[in-house]
Amino acid sequence: MKWFIPREHGAWAMLIVPFMLGMFASGTTFLHFIFFIGVLAFYFSSGPLFAYIRKPKLNKEILPSLLIYVSIGLLFTVPLIYFTPKIFLISLFILPLFTLNIYFAKIKKERLFINDVIAITALSFLVIISYYLGLGVIDQKAIWLMLINIIFFTASVFHVKTLIREKGNIRFLWASHVFHGFTIILFLVIHPLVAFAFLIGAMKTWFMPRDIRYKPIQIGLIEIANSVLFLVIIGFFY
Repeated sequence: MKWFIPREHGAWAMLIVPFMLGMFASGTTFLHFIFFIGVLAFYFSSGPLFAYIRKPKLNKEILPSLLIYVSIGLLFTVPLIYFTPKIFLISLFILPLFTLNIYFAKIKKERLFINDVIAITALSFLVIISYYLGLGVIDQKAIWLMLINIIFFTASVFHVKTLIREKGNIRFLWASHVFHGFTIILFLVIHPLVAFAFLIGAMKTWFMPRDIRYKPIQIGLIEIANSVLFLVIIGFFY
């Protein structure tokens, strides 16, 4: 049986960071660990699901692992949803975004920038879910953290694409530079301490040599390190 373990470094960060942001901001509880196991299982199920969407003939290979992952996900999330139904209502916002991701996979356009932003937005709802698990409320702080998370990972996608799929695309490179600059200006006005977390990513984008062909593992490790710094800084200030 093939397990379809996700290997994308960026996707792992996009899953873990928003959940931990909400957890740190609301206070860690045992419910967070229970629910995260379920979330992780559902994330693993996306591997065989998207493999089937790309190649339906693989149905016999993907079905066992898909059923196992989904079963584990339901086992750890359904009880919590039963006692805190608002989590289910929040999850309804994720469903149409995930449907769009499936559509882009179906037409083999998964690498489009817009598809990445859609996935980032969907996973960023984990900030609100995690925050609600800790405090039992959804307030302005939770929404603000979600927006910060979306902006951070959008900037990360800009940077990574300039090194791989959009390498040599001057217009896209400038769009990346401008977006990173915009994030710093925005947060200098709104929250100067948050701007520091975005400055680190911007410096990496602006000064990382472009004449070097980086391996995906190198880019992934740099982005993981940047995500950890972002989580520590934002988690400390919030």
